Amino acid sequence: DPAKIAFSFGKSGHKLPVTKVAFHPSGIFFATGSVDGLVKIWDTRNGYATHALHPTSDASGGGRGTYAVSCIQWRQTSASLILAIGREDGSISIHDLLLNAQDTKTASMPVAVLRDHISAVTCVAWLSEGGGGGGSTTSTGSRKHGSGVFFSSGRDSVINSWLISEQEVDDTNGPKSKKRRKSKDDDGTKRATSVKVTYQRIRTLPVYEQVESMLLLPRRFRQSLETGSGNQVLNKKDVVLATCGTKGVVRLWKAAIGDKEAGIQNVVSDLSPLASQSERDAFGEDHGGYTSLHLTSGDNSILAIDAEQNMAFLQLDWTNADKTELGLVSNRAIVGHNGEILDLSVIPGNKEQTVAVATNSSQVRIFGVADKFESDEHAHTALSPRGILDGHTAIVLSLDASPCGRYLATAGKDKTMRIWNVPTRTCVALATGHTEAVGSVALSNKIGCYDVGGKSAENGAGAFAVTVSKDRTLKMWPLPGSAVLNRSEEEITLQARLSIRAHEKDINIVSVAPNDSLIATGSQDKTVKLWRSSDLALHGTLKGHKRGVWDCQFSQHDRVLATGSGDRTVKLWSIADCSCVRTFQGHMSSVLRVRFLGTGLQLLSSGSDGLIKLWTIRTNECESTIDAHDDKIWALDLSQAGTLFSGGADSKIAVWRDTTKEKDDEKREAEEQNILMEQTLSNHLRHKRYEQALELALELDKPHQVLKVLNDILEKDVASNRGIETLQKHAAKWTLDRLVQILKYCREWNTRARNSHIAMLVVKAVVTTIPAAKLATYQGVPEILAGIAPYAERHFDRLDGMVGNSYLMDYTLFSMGSIHGESKEGYDEWIASRKYLPPKVVEGRIQIGGSLVVEGKKGRTNDDSDSDSDVITIGESDTESDSE
Repeated sequence: DPAKIAFSFGKSGHKLPVTKVAFHPSGIFFATGSVDGLVKIWDTRNGYATHALHPTSDASGGGRGTYAVSCIQWRQTSASLILAIGREDGSISIHDLLLNAQDTKTASMPVAVLRDHISAVTCVAWLSEGGGGGGSTTSTGSRKHGSGVFFSSGRDSVINSWLISEQEVDDTNGPKSKKRRKSKDDDGTKRATSVKVTYQRIRTLPVYEQVESMLLLPRRFRQSLETGSGNQVLNKKDVVLATCGTKGVVRLWKAAIGDKEAGIQNVVSDLSPLASQSERDAFGEDHGGYTSLHLTSGDNSILAIDAEQNMAFLQLDWTNADKTELGLVSNRAIVGHNGEILDLSVIPGNKEQTVAVATNSSQVRIFGVADKFESDEHAHTALSPRGILDGHTAIVLSLDASPCGRYLATAGKDKTMRIWNVPTRTCVALATGHTEAVGSVALSNKIGCYDVGGKSAENGAGAFAVTVSKDRTLKMWPLPGSAVLNRSEEEITLQARLSIRAHEKDINIVSVAPNDSLIATGSQDKTVKLWRSSDLALHGTLKGHKRGVWDCQFSQHDRVLATGSGDRTVKLWSIADCSCVRTFQGHMSSVLRVRFLGTGLQLLSSGSDGLIKLWTIRTNECESTIDAHDDKIWALDLSQAGTLFSGGADSKIAVWRDTTKEKDDEKREAEEQNILMEQTLSNHLRHKRYEQALELALELDKPHQVLKVLNDILEKDVASNRGIETLQKHAAKWTLDRLVQILKYCREWNTRARNSHIAMLVVKAVVTTIPAAKLATYQGVPEILAGIAPYAERHFDRLDGMVGNSYLMDYTLFSMGSIHGESKEGYDEWIASRKYLPPKVVEGRIQIGGSLVVEGKKGRTNDDSDSDSDVITIGESDTESDSE
C-alpha cells in the first residue's frame, strides 16, 4: 500500500533543504538538520520544535557558523537526551538537553565541541562505560551525562576514539553557568556546583578511505562466534565497529576494553582489522563505493547500500573449517536502480539461474536468481548481483551467451565486440573492425564447436560470433577454441573471417540457426535476409513487413523463423521457400522482441507498449497478455527451465514462471472435486437429507440448488409446525462469508415475486438469530440488507393490497346475498373466523385491510337500499381529483 502522511508539522523553520533526520530511541523526539547548519528538535506528541541548535564557530561556543550538517546521532538510551551533530567543517557538537534543561539561556549550547577532524564528519557512536557490545546503558548514580567511549569517523579517512568524563566544579559564573547543584562542605556550608563534561581523544586509526558510514555492532550480532575457538579471534568484551566508504569494501574492526585506572590510554586499545568482504562480493571503488550501513533485527545482518542503490545483506561468519578467520558473507541482495535495460541473456549450464544484463552503461551486470524458499514465497524472484563485466568504453547494446554457459559475447557503441569468460569474469577476446556502433551480436549454437581449435577453427569448423552494425555490414569472427580462451591471460584479438554489406539501412538484429547453418539479419529496410554461415552467401530475402524489423528468432523444432516489426505485427516465415505462413496482429505499437517457447508451438512477443503477448501458432490467436512494464521492453529471453526474463526502459527486470501445467492440474482437480460434490448433493436430495444438502449447495455456490433445498426445508417444517426453526439453526452456524453469500442470494431472489417468500423467511431467520448490533458490524451486510428493503416493501404492499381486495370481495358477496333478505345469519361468525382483521367503521367509512376504504351512506333504511344514488369508493376518486 502507498505510504500515507500520518502527521504534518507545518513549516519546519529551516531556510535551506533538510538533509538529515534522526529519531530518539523513545520515539518521542526527533532532530532535523539542514544545509544552513541549523538543527531543530521536534516533539512528536505536540508537533512543535523544542530546541534550535545553531553551529558554533570556535571551541568556546561563541559566534555562529554556516556549516552544513553532515550527521546527526542520538545516544541510544531512552533515559537521556544526548545528541551529537557532525558538520562539514569537521566539528562535532555534543548537546545534553536534560543537563541544561533548567537554564533557558544555555539550553541550546553544546556541552562539548570536538574539532579534531579536518573534513566532514559522517558518523558517530557511543559505547557505554560497561564495555563491549555496543549501545549505551542508562546512566545511574550521580552522573548526569554519563561516561564511556565515543567514536567518530569522517571523510578525512580516520576513526577517532574519545574518552568521556564528567566532574563537579564550583560554580563561579552565577546564573550564567550550567545546571547548578547544591553540595555541602565538610563544615556543613552549602556551595553551588555544576557538571563539566569532557571528551578527550585517546586513539586515532587511519583507514585510508573516506568513511561514509560506521556502526557499533551489538553483542547479539556475534553471539554464535563467541564460543569455543572463537574466543581466540573475538573476545566477549571486545568492541566491534563496521565501516564502509569509497573503496567499496565493508570492514570490521575490533578493540579491547581495558582498565580506566591504568591510564586513559588503556581504556580502549587500538582498533585492529577483524574481518572484511571478499574481493568477489565487494562492490568496489570504481563504481562509487558504499554509502551507508544499517543493522537488521530479523536475521542479525548488516545491510550495506552502495552508490547504485543495491542492498547487500552481510553476515559475520567463519571463512575456514578451523574457525580461526572471520569474514563478511553476502547471503542475499536486493537490486536497486539499473537504468534502462537494453538487452539480457540467460547463461545456461549453471546450477543457479544466471542472467547477464546490459544496462544504459558500459558495464554488463551478472545477476543470480535465488531459489524459492518455503518461508518466502517471493524468494524465487529475487535477483542477487553476481559480478560486473567492465571493459567497454561506451554503452553496451547487445549480448549473447554460448549454449555451454562458459562464454558471453557483448557489443556496444564503442564499435567493438568482446568475449568474456563467465566463471572468471574476465575478457578473453576482443574484436574490432566496425566503423559504427555494433547493434547486435550472436554466438553459434552448437556446443561441441567451442572445443574445436587450431586451423579447423580458423577455417570455420569451430565456434564463431557474428556481429551487425550501424555501418550496415555483417561480420563473422571465428573463435580459437576453449583451450586457448580458457588459458589466455591477455585479451586475444579476433580477426574477421567474412564480412559483407548486408542491408541498405541500419541493421537491428542478427540471429544464428540452431544447427549453425544459417544466419538471419533484420534491418530498418523492412526486410529480413538469410545467409549461409559457410560463406555468407544470400539464401533468401523475407519481404512483407511495412516497417523496420526489430527482431528475428529461429525455431528449435521446425524450419521456421519468427520476426517482429515496427508495423505492430509478428510474422512466421518458412525457411524453405521464404514465404510468410502466419501473421499475428494484436500489439498496439512496435514489436521489439520475439521468442519461441520450449515446445515450439507458441510464441512470445514484447512491444514498446510494455506488454508481453503469448500466441498459439496453430490457432493464430493470442492466449494471454501480460502487463509487464511501464515502457518499452527491449530485452526478452527464456531459460532452459522455462523461466522468462524481461527487461525494459523502465529499469525493471521481471522474472516470470510458466504456470500452465500447475493451472491445468488445479483446474482438473477442481472439476473432479466439483463432480464428486454434485453427486453427493444429488444423493442428499434423493434421500431427503436437506440440511446436509443445503451446506453442500452453498459450498458449490449454486443459488438455484440452494433455493430448491430451502423450499423443501420450509415445506417440511410447515408440515411439522416447526416454523423456521431449521433455518435458525443453520443461521447460527454460518460464518461471516457464508452469511454474506446467503444474503446476496436473498437479495437476488427478492427481486422476483414468486421467490420473495423464501427470501423473507431466510432474512427473518438471520435477523432473529444474530443480534442487529452484531450484524451492523459485519462488513457488507448492512449494504446487502439495504438492497433487500425496497423490494420487501413492494412485496408487503402487494400482499396488503391482496388482503384488502379479499375483504372487498367478501363485502360484495354479502351485499349480493342481502338482496333476497335482510338476514345476516352466519355472517358475523364467518367474519370472526377469518385470519385477518375484520372491517372497521370509522366516521361512516368501512376500512378494510388497513388501506382500502369502502364508503357508503350511514343510516340507510330498507326503503332506500336499492337506490341508484348509493356510491362505493375504493382508494382515491378520479372525480374528486378532477374537481379540485
